[in-house]
Amino acid sequence: MPYFSAEGLSLFNKHCRDLADLSKEMDFDFTFYKDPVTNQQEAGKIRKEADSKDTDFLILYHPTYISGDISYELMKSKAYFGLWAAREPRNSGALPLASFVCLNQNTSIAGHYFKHNKKKIKWFFGDIEDKYFKPRFEITIKALSAINNLKDVKIAQIGRIAEGFRNMYYDERDIYGTLGVDVVRDISIEEVLAKGQEIGSKEVETVFKRVYGSFAEVKFDKEKIKDTVRVYLAVKKMCQDNNFSAVAFDCASKLVVLKSIIGCLSNSLLNSDGITAGCEGDMLSTISSYILKLFSGMPTAVSDMPAFDDNDNSVLLWHCGSAPLEMAGTCGAICRNVYRSDFAKGTEFDNLGPITDMVYPKSDVTVFRLTGESDYYYYFTGKSFNEKKESWYGNRGWINELKLYGKPVRAIDLINTILINNIQHHYPVVLKDVSKYIDEFAYWLGLKRVKRLGYEDFLYP
Repeated sequence: MPYFSAEGLSLFNKHCRDLADLSKEMDFDFTFYKDPVTNQQEAGKIRKEADSKDTDFLILYHPTYISGDISYELMKSKAYFGLWAAREPRNSGALPLASFVCLNQNTSIAGHYFKHNKKKIKWFFGDIEDKYFKPRFEITIKALSAINNLKDVKIAQIGRIAEGFRNMYYDERDIYGTLGVDVVRDISIEEVLAKGQEIGSKEVETVFKRVYGSFAEVKFDKEKIKDTVRVYLAVKKMCQDNNFSAVAFDCASKLVVLKSIIGCLSNSLLNSDGITAGCEGDMLSTISSYILKLFSGMPTAVSDMPAFDDNDNSVLLWHCGSAPLEMAGTCGAICRNVYRSDFAKGTEFDNLGPITDMVYPKSDVTVFRLTGESDYYYYFTGKSFNEKKESWYGNRGWINELKLYGKPVRAIDLINTILINNIQHHYPVVLKDVSKYIDEFAYWLGLKRVKRLGYEDFLYP
């Protein structure tokens, strides 16, 4: 709009240079329109051009007050949308820019004028290094990058969902509709084993020696470890050939029958290689683990939660033994049989494995899971502590300093939230706090939070 200070345009040019530098730091592609937009027709042309280039995030910078008609026209873009107000260059005399006032106008337009399909926006304020710009912007870049990385990702269901795990059923059509992830079904364990037979013994032996030497101790049959290495190499080759980014792997049932092994070590090695491998055919855990990897750049694991402790307000994250070796604490990892073998002498589960037996180091921890038909989510954070606290062998760690959605939570309230909301019994975990990205990721995708439900002795509506 006319008759405001021109200082805002000078700020715009400076911020464009700063954003170009930031694009290298945060790894995004950046372009800008250097001329001020002065009418709705120009805004329409820019919007159509941005949409034709599949722009992910369109930021409207406020060098002065902007006509609501221009803002509305740009907000019709298919892109996610940001609104950025400049700080006033001085605090007295005539108001130079009215930029923040305009920001208020435009956030309101996004909600009120787009009545039936509210336009999702994020606001920013101040210079690039301002606390109301850079930290907020970094989260947005991380969240939108994860969303982009999910689009058309192929994730394989290898084998079936673990026997009796009816709570893990899903509809891949809903997963694609919500996340853009393409689930590929109908890959059998027999296909994996056949692919494994095509791998040369020399390659298997080379990888076996590397894997064997990575353990602090080995208490398991070498030939069965080699069989598992062959399964790992087969799945890895299938992922490379078919462009699979992750696999939900039926790591027990058929492998037990056909080869007298389980897939824990195979999953461990795949996760170390950057191919997210979820346990027991659980697709939503696998996708959730993949998202945690995108946020953290680190390998992940899938856990159960077999215990909680009121005395130190902690929960135990534990699973059979499929965590990657990078997650092992100060004592390293032991290769051994799976825990059920101790109760299965003389059966097909006798001396069954191999697994990665480890305790997590002291670390920040994030647990995040999609649930429902991938339209709901929850997350909690904490810290792994006291590697010497008693726990069952497998991959595990006691977690305290618990927070649910960033707010402190008692272990019993966390447990109640999970049980009363009917959450599945698998917990994707990464040894890093990535919680600040999760809610924004969910916001842009329209996911809904699982409701926090504090513990009571009685049930309540």
